[in-house]
Amino acid sequence: MSSPAERPDRIWDSGLQPERTSLAWQRVNLAGLGASLVSARLVVEAHPVIGYTLAALSAVIAGVVTVLHSRRLVRTISALFSGALLPDGRVHVLLVGLLVLIAAGGLVFLTGATG
Repeated sequence: MSSPAERPDRIWDSGLQPERTSLAWQRVNLAGLGASLVSARLVVEAHPVIGYTLAALSAVIAGVVTVLHSRRLVRTISALFSGALLPDGRVHVLLVGLLVLIAAGGLVFLTGATG
């Protein structure tokens, strides 16, 4: 038997709030990935190893967030239908990690540009 989240004929909210929230977080994830890759590109010229490491870590974090968030949406919709507790927001800590990588890349770029 399929879960309510896998059945397209049933929606929990006519405004599609869980789906809209999920799309918003996906946009944040993509924006964070784009910004971190731009940051990595700037760092590569001054510190190639740090720049490539930053790019690889950013891609991995963005991929993990995408997978975890899609699973979280399924759990959220199932919880809404069953009246259970909603999943926590631990996956969003990874997005904070992505933002920290962007900031670290900016600091490395600034120290390389002024030094």
